[in-house]
Amino acid sequence: RFSSGRRRHREPAAEGCPPGDGGSMRCQQVSVLYFARSAELAGLRCETLSVPREITSLQLWEEIVKVHPR
Repeated sequence: RFSSGRRRHREPAAEGCPPGDGGSMRCQQVSVLYFARSAELAGLRCETLSVPREITSLQLWEEIVKVHPR
């Protein structure tokens, strides 16, 4: 569905984020924008991923590669 200037939106793709119960891992939503060749390979311009609240850029990259191995 196209809305508010976004070309395509995808539901959260990462798994393993249980609801928080105090000490357990909680998730947040991260919007990922793809440009140029990355958009071609992923087949979309943007998507939202669920990731652990504490994540490094390398870990986010690894999550993206899991979803879009190309």
